[in-house]
Amino acid sequence: MTKREVRRQIKAKAKEQLANNWIYLVLVTLPAVLFGWIGDRSFQVVDTFAIMNGDFPWVDGTGTYLSIGDGTAMGILAFFAGTAAMYSLLNFMRFEEKQSHPFLQAIEVYREKGLFLGTIGIAILQFVWTFLWTLLFFIPGVIKSFSYSQAFYVYKDAKADGESIRFRDAITRSRQLMVGHKWEYFVLQLSFIGWLILANMVMGIGMIILLPYMYLTYAGFYDYLKEDAAQQEVAD
Repeated sequence: MTKREVRRQIKAKAKEQLANNWIYLVLVTLPAVLFGWIGDRSFQVVDTFAIMNGDFPWVDGTGTYLSIGDGTAMGILAFFAGTAAMYSLLNFMRFEEKQSHPFLQAIEVYREKGLFLGTIGIAILQFVWTFLWTLLFFIPGVIKSFSYSQAFYVYKDAKADGESIRFRDAITRSRQLMVGHKWEYFVLQLSFIGWLILANMVMGIGMIILLPYMYLTYAGFYDYLKEDAAQQEVAD
């Protein structure tokens, strides 16, 4: 099977699961969409009257717009809710098992011991190491971000198996999984560009449907990487 066929197969499965369970999947990812939407609006909604009168538009006071601080807080909440949705949809993609409170998965997921702190630790390492590579040149930074892209999934699987794993080990395993697959991942991301443009044409509301589709696809890609790595070990 060619890599293009693999990509199509992964996306076809994601579409099928979304079509049959779209209400549940939308509820799982909805907190991430809402926090992200509010955060974006925090930087865009401005009190025109205040500007005309020379007031600094990022200072709360009139209640007609939100502050930079509000936007940052919403961005952080969107990150944690989005990562929780990624974890939840990885499980759903594999087993199609529905939880009783899908909207609360942004909280429930982190009850797994060590997952919340692991998410923070990996995010910090990803940011620092990617930033350092970017200082050398932009392209190496982008390539490294692809290499680190599976670290959250790796960490979640390790914790689910009761394994003691360090944050940097999750990133190392992600790099190993992505050897020979970074271009595939780049093409997979590009395949969503058109959908992202459409989703954001109406103030980002389209992300309500698009985000679960993307997360199911990325979860399927991760399992494909694991299967490929296992086959490589057997061949060796």
